[in-house]
Amino acid sequence: MAKAFSEEEKEQIKIRIMETALDLFHDKGTKSLSIQELTKRVGIAQGSFYSFWKDKDALVLDVMHFRAQQKLDLLEQRFPDSLPDPVGFLTEIIYVNSMDLMHKGQNQPVYSQSFAILSRVNVDTENRFGVVYQYFLEKLASYWKEHGAVRNVDVCGLVNVFAGSFVLFSNSVQFDPEYFDQILKAFIQLLMGNIYDHIDEFHLFFCHLLQYL
Repeated sequence: MAKAFSEEEKEQIKIRIMETALDLFHDKGTKSLSIQELTKRVGIAQGSFYSFWKDKDALVLDVMHFRAQQKLDLLEQRFPDSLPDPVGFLTEIIYVNSMDLMHKGQNQPVYSQSFAILSRVNVDTENRFGVVYQYFLEKLASYWKEHGAVRNVDVCGLVNVFAGSFVLFSNSVQFDPEYFDQILKAFIQLLMGNIYDHIDEFHLFFCHLLQYL
């Protein structure tokens, strides 16, 4: 029988499991990892694993979300840099993040296998790709409003830009490599341009104009 843990212990153990799983995923990929090996390394009974996840796929989703959250925490430090051009700032983040994940998916089994899980039609709403970014986007939108950079932001729309970029880069093999970069960038820029309601539209136009001078 698995040991009963306090809420604080459960949170600490869950983080240890995800950190250990991330290391093992990079070494073995997600398919080759056994729950027995994972729990042995963490130092808990194998049955305790099921106090946190129903199966390995659920763990993989949480680990990918955990890793994404670590990167988003670092991006929060750059919020002040976004104020002069919110659209350009977030467009670049989505584009760079998408290209980075695409290359990792092509070269690292842990990512390609994780993307396969995320792409399954039975993945519930809480585990869809874009949802992991929702809290980050809500904080970013609040920051922009507090500093007068925007009047209103469609956070749900932004979540779907992230989700749409995932659909594109996870299916990049369907595109001619010569054009994919342009296609992804055009997709992100088009949707971003339709989501924002800026206080000073001329200021936004001027920022974009400067890029071509």
